[in-house]
Amino acid sequence: MTLKQKLPFSTFTVLFALFSNFLSFSQTKFTGKVVDASDGQPLMGAQIIVAPSGKGTLTDDFGRFGILAGREDNAIVVKYLGYEDVEISISSSTTDLGTIEITRSNTTLDEVIVSASPKNFKTDFVGSNFRINPVTLQNINPLSTEEVLRTIPGVNIVGDMGLSNRPNISIRGSWGRRSKKVLLMEDGTPSAPAPYIAPGAYYNPVSDRITSIEVYKGADLLKYGPNNMYGAVNYITALPPQKPTLRLKLTGGQRNYTSGLFSYGGTWNQIGGLVEGVYKKFDGFTDNSSVEILNLNAKIFAQLSEDQSLYFKVSGQFEDNQASLSSQTPFTFETDYTQNPLDADQFTMRRYGVDIIHKWLPHENLSFTTKVYASDFERDWWRQVTAKVKASEVQDYVGDDIFADRYGYLAGKTFGDEDYVIVGRVQNGRESTTDSRWIYRVSGIKETIKAKWEAFNAPSEFEASVNLHRETFKDVFLQADSSRWARNGRTTTDLWYRLWSANGYVRNEFHFGNLSAIPILRFEHVDMYRQNLLALAQDPDLQSTSEGREPNVYDQFLPGLTLSHAYGNGEFYGSVYEGMIAPSKVFGFLVEQNGVVTNPLAGQSINIDPELSWNKEVGWRGSLLKNCIQGQLTYFHNASRNFYAGGRNEVFSELGKINVQGIEMAINAELFNKNGHQLHFLGNVTYMQSKVKEGRLEDKDLFSQVIHSAATQNEYINKVNANRDAFEIYVDEGGGETLLTDTTIDAADFANITKSVITFGDGGLSDTEAPYTPKINMSLGLNYDWKGLSSGFNVHHVGKQYTEFHNFVNESADGAIGELPSYTTVDAFVNYDFNIGQKVDATVFVNGKNITDDVYRASRLNRATSGIFAGGFRQIIFGVNLKI
Repeated sequence: MTLKQKLPFSTFTVLFALFSNFLSFSQTKFTGKVVDASDGQPLMGAQIIVAPSGKGTLTDDFGRFGILAGREDNAIVVKYLGYEDVEISISSSTTDLGTIEITRSNTTLDEVIVSASPKNFKTDFVGSNFRINPVTLQNINPLSTEEVLRTIPGVNIVGDMGLSNRPNISIRGSWGRRSKKVLLMEDGTPSAPAPYIAPGAYYNPVSDRITSIEVYKGADLLKYGPNNMYGAVNYITALPPQKPTLRLKLTGGQRNYTSGLFSYGGTWNQIGGLVEGVYKKFDGFTDNSSVEILNLNAKIFAQLSEDQSLYFKVSGQFEDNQASLSSQTPFTFETDYTQNPLDADQFTMRRYGVDIIHKWLPHENLSFTTKVYASDFERDWWRQVTAKVKASEVQDYVGDDIFADRYGYLAGKTFGDEDYVIVGRVQNGRESTTDSRWIYRVSGIKETIKAKWEAFNAPSEFEASVNLHRETFKDVFLQADSSRWARNGRTTTDLWYRLWSANGYVRNEFHFGNLSAIPILRFEHVDMYRQNLLALAQDPDLQSTSEGREPNVYDQFLPGLTLSHAYGNGEFYGSVYEGMIAPSKVFGFLVEQNGVVTNPLAGQSINIDPELSWNKEVGWRGSLLKNCIQGQLTYFHNASRNFYAGGRNEVFSELGKINVQGIEMAINAELFNKNGHQLHFLGNVTYMQSKVKEGRLEDKDLFSQVIHSAATQNEYINKVNANRDAFEIYVDEGGGETLLTDTTIDAADFANITKSVITFGDGGLSDTEAPYTPKINMSLGLNYDWKGLSSGFNVHHVGKQYTEFHNFVNESADGAIGELPSYTTVDAFVNYDFNIGQKVDATVFVNGKNITDDVYRASRLNRATSGIFAGGFRQIIFGVNLKI
């Protein structure tokens, strides 16, 4: 007979309650907060262990913890990867341990540290920068990195397909197509397929595995290169967790949106490891725009000894997308903005990457960090050849079968003379395709030295780096006329590029009390060449594989200086530096003489220089009212020169000068914090003005491919007649191209124009703005947190913006040119954290993207090729995030 059977039920209940109370009285709950000792920022996921019983927990998203300790426990140990362990004696008399500061190990690498800091800037980057922390990313659950980046001051997104597999990021007025003038990095390593020769962002890490995003501006940007003129984006990936953790995140949503993340990692005896896989699939916002992605990656961080550490990361990404360069005309957009008839467009790619970093400290004030990196990228982009056809003639042009299959939405409609549709070009009853096939290989080794010393009887920090970098690029173009589904064809272009660079910088921080002065000097030596392999193959007298190389060798010094002054809980800063955009395949093999750019003649040396700019900024960052308000405010002015490639088929035949200035502000204000209830206001605002100061520009599409409307025709005529000296116009009236010298032009002249060249500055246009530089760009939001509940909304507004250097306000009939109207979107989220049993942490979430479903004109990204790209589609997603 058991004890329960011998005793009455009520007696058993009383004894059980007494026993339970005894257990609870024998345990004490200790609370605290873990922060970085250097900057006071909270550390999420730090391991808290009570000794000697060994029970443990982790800090939450704000560095806080609560843990029960038994009578036999006398200490709490705090462990965090990359930091020194801290042991604290405990007693029942003091249960609130307050703020526990832990010190970053000297062997720690920036690549493995992710802070949960509520600050919207990175304190160890001197000058303006912006940081998206892990908590914000968890709340947003972004479909793409562009969704997050557009909320950052100074950043404008040129809308494309909506998932940012090929992001179009503009910073402080840079030309945004494929982010070509922005340096993109992943964990501090350039991530573009070829940062010098072809910096277009045809690879982008999936947003699901990004833990933090940092955007750098200011003179300290010279630590990175080559494209450091406007800004840099650094994607920070997940840190190996402190204790062995299995993570599973599943997301679903409208339009068959599916995303799954699986990871496992932990830290064992100073070795942290993580393996991770992401699968993503989406039908897209428009017809025939689906995407499928698989990303696999792994990383290891090991503290080898007290003075050495090693980091290893390997990744692979594979994509198969229905991605189109062509989009919609104004008629299609207004009729049905989900239409895309190009069902045979296909983008496939694969990329492998590896980083190995070793850090050694021969002395406590001296460190050597060696980084070896490599990537291998290959893509095929099969695209249907297109034509622009009047809407009333589409059925006759494509035929009844194709019309019924992909243009049925036009049936029964009436059309105007300016209503056009982009269709697959039909010749001999067939549609055809072309393929842009690119293969990139990048490798390099970088050595960085840091030393602490005294200069002028004041503490000083010296830093120098040397980087040897190599790129190759194979550019092949194929044509297939047999069928739009063909995936092989005849080669019409075969170009080979090779580049190597020796680059580096020298930097020193001089500290004089609260004042710091930081000079920096970057050096770039670039040696590259191009070969036209298809043309060389036609030469029977070819003597070696080195024949036909077109070389371009250049050196560039880039100086910079930053001053900062700590005051109260903040700092004032100012900087000036010279930045550069490396000559890429687009204009890296041209000749410049007295500012005039031409293609090289036989035997003529290529000498095009980088695009350069003097960038200045002054600002403040810090906190006010006992940290209730945190933020930053910056004024900037960028003056660029040697400006050649301004947009798709917009080139400066005489190199241009463009100025962009503006004010950036970011604020995080705690409106309420009581009894666990928190309410925060988040605001990011940018005001920009741009002006084209000098140069002569030819728009190669304006009179060759653009189908003008009556409005754009009249607008152009009025622009010319208002400032005739600014326009050099060529016409062909049947006898060949000639210069038009009439003092005014009219509609009859317009019909014969073949080319137009604009002069900016003295004697030309003086009030032209740069494309995709809206005067106003802002995000305003509220976040509410209570216990495990997080909710909030964000309102994002972008002002109107021009899309080309002619600054057309009106829209052409094919949508290639014209101003983009302003637009406003609203996003919202609800997340709830809870525990399942003792071992599973769970989060369920719902996110609404563009909940007003107010579809807008997002860009004219490829101009005459694409027309209008739509944005603003509503997307509801939901899911669960489990950690075991």
